[in-house]
Amino acid sequence: MRIRKILILLVLFTVILVPGVNAVEPEITATSATVIDCIDGKILYSKNMDEKLYPASLTNVLTAILVVENCNLEDKVTISANAIRNVETGYLTANIKEGEIFTIEQLLNLLLISSYSDVANALAEHVAGDIETFTQKMNEKAKEIGCTHSNFVNCNGEHDTNHYSTSHDMALIAKYAMKYEELRDIAQKTEYSLPATEIYNKSDRNYYTTNEMLKASSKNYYKYAKGIKTGFTTPAGNCLMVYSKKNNMPLVAVVMKSTTQNSRYEDAKNIIEYSYDNNTLRTIATEGTNIQTINVKQGTPDTKKLNVILETSVIAVVKDENKASNIEPQISINENLKAPIEKGAIIGKVSYEIEGKTYTANLIAESNVKKSHKKLIFGLIFLGVILSLGGLRARALYKRTKTLKKIRGK
Repeated sequence: MRIRKILILLVLFTVILVPGVNAVEPEITATSATVIDCIDGKILYSKNMDEKLYPASLTNVLTAILVVENCNLEDKVTISANAIRNVETGYLTANIKEGEIFTIEQLLNLLLISSYSDVANALAEHVAGDIETFTQKMNEKAKEIGCTHSNFVNCNGEHDTNHYSTSHDMALIAKYAMKYEELRDIAQKTEYSLPATEIYNKSDRNYYTTNEMLKASSKNYYKYAKGIKTGFTTPAGNCLMVYSKKNNMPLVAVVMKSTTQNSRYEDAKNIIEYSYDNNTLRTIATEGTNIQTINVKQGTPDTKKLNVILETSVIAVVKDENKASNIEPQISINENLKAPIEKGAIIGKVSYEIEGKTYTANLIAESNVKKSHKKLIFGLIFLGVILSLGGLRARALYKRTKTLKKIRGK
């Protein structure tokens, strides 16, 4: 009997404690780490997220952003001697040759599948003319994205004490990069090959991803990972930038200076799973939902009653405890709204506030509202009556004047 009571108590304690288990943040080896969602940009996990560290070849993701924003995938790049020569000893090269011509798409695949300094150099020269000008553009773009603790002095992440960033800034860069379908597609590839060219006539240039999260055969495989990039130098330690998607919720995670190659994957997986376990994707309101019905001034009797509907769905990433909480919409209809109104016309806005963030969507007309001509008809009738009365009065005055003239004439 006593054992039974102990078991019951243990079960009760388990039931009480289980809801709070996910709230305990994971222990990680990385010096700095950040997870943000790709819908709201909320920080779902952070550890020393503003500590300045060396990003190594995670830098290539910012380089890729500038490339896709300034080039077409089919554009041709001629490899210069400087792009090949300007690689520090010990850093990876893709064995591309001076004078070879590749497309932007081919070089972007190499840029993200591994850490080839010569490829990054060639792309930088193509975009900006020279690497120095390109790095200026990198810093400008980083500030535009929202980075506040970063400085880039090269396009490939080769070590330099003045080349630094933070896990939060790099997460912002990752989120920004993943809005481009071209980069999302490339980031999740595990292998790529270059064809033979006139200058290099072999077909042996095969490249394989350094991101073990993408390899199904690896113990570090993570089925929700969709990229993006590994990074390593001795001063930077083991770095990893991850794009993942689970339950339709896209996240980016960055870990910087993990203790070992394997631990960077463990660190990333733990903080990503923590973020998924404690947050959910909530549809606050669905596209086409009737938010309000109003009577439109000057509308015809059969069309003036108008349903005001949502133009787009309102979706948010919220903590689990808020996945079903009540949220009252704040509705704002345009002033002096009157007929005619076309179906689909924006006639107001609606906003929802949750977890300190406001979500706004347009309100549109569900149907056409035709303008009533009743007032115009009444106005014309009234005008006609006035004109008629005026005409009768004018006629009477004319007759009176004529009569008076006759009398005076006599």
